Amino acid sequence: MNGLPTNTDELLRRLLDHDAAAWRELVEGYTGFLLAMSRRTFASYGVRTDGQDFEDAVADVWKNLLENDLRLVRQCIERGNFVQTLQVLVRNRSIDLMRKRQNATIALNEGHAVTQPAAASTEADLEPGELARAMGELTARERTLVNLFFLQRKKYREISALTGIPQNSIGPTLARAVARLRQSLKRD
Repeated sequence: MNGLPTNTDELLRRLLDHDAAAWRELVEGYTGFLLAMSRRTFASYGVRTDGQDFEDAVADVWKNLLENDLRLVRQCIERGNFVQTLQVLVRNRSIDLMRKRQNATIALNEGHAVTQPAAASTEADLEPGELARAMGELTARERTLVNLFFLQRKKYREISALTGIPQNSIGPTLARAVARLRQSLKRD
């Protein structure tokens, strides 16, 4: 944590006394750190974005610190965990932004058209439209996951960021969806 202010507790106490200079020092001292943490969070979820998203996440962190009469600042002084609080806040605000932006384009209640590769129908001896009909029997959540994982080749963490579904729920849901697809295709 090189480059971060060494007098953070003093800055926080001055901030509680409504010292505007302390706020400027705090923002100047930690903004670079927060931007880097936000970039790392977006990258760890495989989400490409412009710098504006990083800045929005950091702005939300600063807003969170000022809310409720500086409640978080008071807690950080009591617990001595200011840097850890900033890390959690920026990670959470970054994830919130990913979900907001991505959920606008992928909603679980939308139907996803299934584009069946030509080779798949001949290899599995499927009639045209069989897979689409079987996909239509899945829930919206299952269709979305099948589409994202198998057709768009997204990783679990990307799917989680796009849909808000916890990563550890994706595998079991996909397994159930595949089992239902197999069963539906066997009936024909």
